[in-house]
Amino acid sequence: MKMLSRLLALTLALLLCLPALAETTPEDVLVTINGSSVTRTEYETCLTSLQDTYASYGYDVTDPTMAAILQQMALETAMQYEMLQFKIVELGLQLTDEELADAAQLAREDFSLQVDLIVDQYGLYGLADVSTEAGRAAVMVEVLSQLEAMGITEASYIAMSQTNAGYDKVYDWVVRDVSVTEEEIRAHFDALVDADRVAYANDVAAYEAMLESNRYALMYGMTEYYVDLYYVPEGYRSLTHILLQADDTALANWTALNANGADPAEIAAAEAAVLASVQPSVDEINARLAAGESFASLIPEYTIDTGMMDESAIAAGYELHAQSTGWAEPFQAAAFTLTQVGEISAPVVSDFGVHIICYAADVPGGPVPYTDDVRALLSEALLSPRQSSLFEETLAAWMAEAEIAYSEEAQTLLSAY
Repeated sequence: MKMLSRLLALTLALLLCLPALAETTPEDVLVTINGSSVTRTEYETCLTSLQDTYASYGYDVTDPTMAAILQQMALETAMQYEMLQFKIVELGLQLTDEELADAAQLAREDFSLQVDLIVDQYGLYGLADVSTEAGRAAVMVEVLSQLEAMGITEASYIAMSQTNAGYDKVYDWVVRDVSVTEEEIRAHFDALVDADRVAYANDVAAYEAMLESNRYALMYGMTEYYVDLYYVPEGYRSLTHILLQADDTALANWTALNANGADPAEIAAAEAAVLASVQPSVDEINARLAAGESFASLIPEYTIDTGMMDESAIAAGYELHAQSTGWAEPFQAAAFTLTQVGEISAPVVSDFGVHIICYAADVPGGPVPYTDDVRALLSEALLSPRQSSLFEETLAAWMAEAEIAYSEEAQTLLSAY
């Protein structure tokens, strides 16, 4: 259950400081900003969120120095949110009924998604069997119960989302005139291409290491570690294949002989036995190809490679370079004996079974295409920090101009570190 507790803590850390809903007494007010109150409840909500977030990254939030830093950060954050609430009113940026409804609907959908993800973690980490409808429903009840005990319900999630939508409206108002030019976007693209050309043009291993890192980042949802690549080394080709299930005993014998460096004649005889075990399938495939069926259309029917069973995976193929690593050596070698796009190999034995390989296409090397999607991505990469910087400067200016009164407790919190 420790894993679940950690996941719930991370979910709780997503909640921002919501305005206090209950009536307050003067003793509950830590700071007033332009006549608006920052309450102890708002401060403590921010503090809990920060503590959960930092604890999830391995920080000791009970350490006196760290505790003092987080307390100061929590109060400053609560004050900033109060300022945003003040500006929503002052600037006339209150959410319309339609905007409130839209925020609520998005919150319901996201809350459901987050709960589903937590339930999925039960199955992933072996905490419960969520493979059946009944099992999943039981875990769902437990997750919702524990979330509610931590103060997280669909209603609170909706309230948070509507509050955040108001903050977003202030943000959009502040950054409404920030822009980037086409020349800046293109210059940024060219600079990224040049950097990746230096890094990868003559270093396939480094390029493939980054591809592998990106694959794991996507697999585990750690998109912050994903790195877009803007240059492809020359020499890649796209390959599809049919991986046939060979006789287990014959394949195990061939694998063992190879590993032990047996006599080549023995290895050849073992390889022939493996090929013989799939010959009926090979004959069928060859006959269908001769009759005009495409290689790609036969892959889902015959292959046991789970990475090449759907249309998108087949269309993408596997991209290999002569200097690629990480592929079965017989597969890699056979892939580069093919000389023409569309050529199909003879059956090739590897530790995984028997491959029939198709040289599907050449992969264009050099800079990646400057598409609309690439342009949009780079535009956002340039625009976002400018917007954030302007917003931070504007918020700081609002805070500097505000009439702020601190309680003794607040002064102590701000001076503790």
